[in-house]
This record gives sequence, structure tokens and C-alpha cells, in this order.
Amino acid sequence: MLENDSYLSYMNLDEHLSELKQRAEESSVNAFAPYSDFIIGAALLMKSGNIYTGCNVEFSDYLALHAEVNAIGTAINSGENDIQAVVVFSKSSPPVLPCGSCRQKLSEFAQLNNHDIQVIAFNDKQEQIEFLLSELLPGAKIQVNKK
Repeated sequence: MLENDSYLSYMNLDEHLSELKQRAEESSVNAFAPYSDFIIGAALLMKSGNIYTGCNVEFSDYLALHAEVNAIGTAINSGENDIQAVVVFSKSSPPVLPCGSCRQKLSEFAQLNNHDIQVIAFNDKQEQIEFLLSELLPGAKIQVNKK
């Protein structure tokens, strides 16, 4: 997918992981999920070291704004797009990874910045899953020739 020059090149995720997990879990408290009761919080670690959070927001048409997308929007609105890691909190077992649509959106920023993104999902049952985005969305670097 991309050069394997991920966040490890210039930051140690372990230094930020505790705060990322705390912020993702705190963000989930603000989730608006009256139809599914499926509560999600996400935290993005940027190259700058800043952390942006988001929660899911549901609507009666069953379309939702996912926590990862809300966090991306907050980062972009703050002038940042170099995502190093995304941490997702849920109460589900096993923990919930970003959906395909969120993976695609994250992939666009990975491609823009030419490095992979670490993805960590955890829950309130002490379970945690870790992947690189390229492992979750293989073959994402597809070039389309416009005519």
C-alpha cells in the first residue's frame, strides 16, 4: 500500500497510547446512538503530537457519522492531516475495528502523507487488537486514470 515508513519513524506510540485510549473512551460518552445503543469513541494521533477525538452520531434514517470520521473532521478543521494512529473504543467483544468506509477515509490520508497508520481497537473488558491500516485495507493504493 505505502512505504512502511509509519509513525514509528518519528514518534513512539507507547508514549501516547494511554492518553489516546483515555481520550477515545471519554469521547464515547458523548456518542448519540439512540437507535442502536452502539457507543464508539475514537482518538487520532497526529504527527504534531496533537490528539483529536470523535464519537458516533446516529440519525433516524440509520445513516451515521462514525467516530473516526468525526475525529478526522476535527483534525482537518484544525489544519492537520498527518494521522499517525487511530484508537477506537467500544464496549463490544471483541473490540470494534474501523469499518470499511472509515478505513478508506483513513487510507486517503495515509496515501497523502506516504506512510501507514497504526490502528488500535480496545474495549472495557481489557481486550485490544492492533493492525496497520495496510493490513486492514490491502490493495488500497489504486490509481485511476481520468480521461
